[in-house]
Amino acid sequence: MERAPEPSWGAADVVSQFRTEGFSDAGEQAALVAVERWARGDVLDVGVGGGRTTGLLAARAASYVGLDLSPEMLELARQRFPGVDLREGDAAGLRGLPDAAYDLVVFSFNGLDALDHDDRGSALAAMARVARPEGRVVFSSLNLDGVSFDERPWRVAGGLLSPRVRYHLAQAARHPGSALRAVRNYRRSRHQAVDGHGWALRPLRAHEFRFVVHFATMEETVAEAAAAGLEVLAAYADDGSELAPTTRRTDADYVHFVCRPAPG
Repeated sequence: MERAPEPSWGAADVVSQFRTEGFSDAGEQAALVAVERWARGDVLDVGVGGGRTTGLLAARAASYVGLDLSPEMLELARQRFPGVDLREGDAAGLRGLPDAAYDLVVFSFNGLDALDHDDRGSALAAMARVARPEGRVVFSSLNLDGVSFDERPWRVAGGLLSPRVRYHLAQAARHPGSALRAVRNYRRSRHQAVDGHGWALRPLRAHEFRFVVHFATMEETVAEAAAAGLEVLAAYADDGSELAPTTRRTDADYVHFVCRPAPG
């Protein structure tokens, strides 16, 4: 039997869902408001996808560079934002970008979570490397203690009236084959599950369970950042509430972290 192709973030039906605008959630808005001063300087935007964060950051920055690994995503972003410096590049290493060159480095939404555990650490270290000593780094991470972790196609987490569940139910209604594809994808991708200390890889409900992504507790993510040379200054849950960087566990689905390169 011919092996099914690996799922791709550049697949046409995935790319079509990245023609979005505005903040991903209230937590991202709070994090970007917190770094407003740095956002007016030289900005590196990692994992731009279809250009959602390009629309948030490029116009007010003194200079702006957007990166994505997917040529198909970049094509969409370039269509939406002609003339903006959008480049193909890998977050794990940020090769070709100079040290201490950016006032603000952003890796938003599920970009960091799309990497495996080792590459995630490499990406955090690379962001610390290219940020200026007094610059800021903003990234988001899926929470191991949130409702998205270890979901199943046949199990609803968060309650039927929660916004995220309503969204997925609406998607299923618009695409009648979605539920069947979700089950098929989950049965394939569940075998890639990995459990680590404070982190895990699991299939994600978004995109019909075709992608396996990284989850981590807040404590583990802060430790990962520290190991990569980043000091967490502030953190925001997806509902916009602020979390102390010393928080060990939270039930937020996403956490947005504001960091700086660690002194020394």
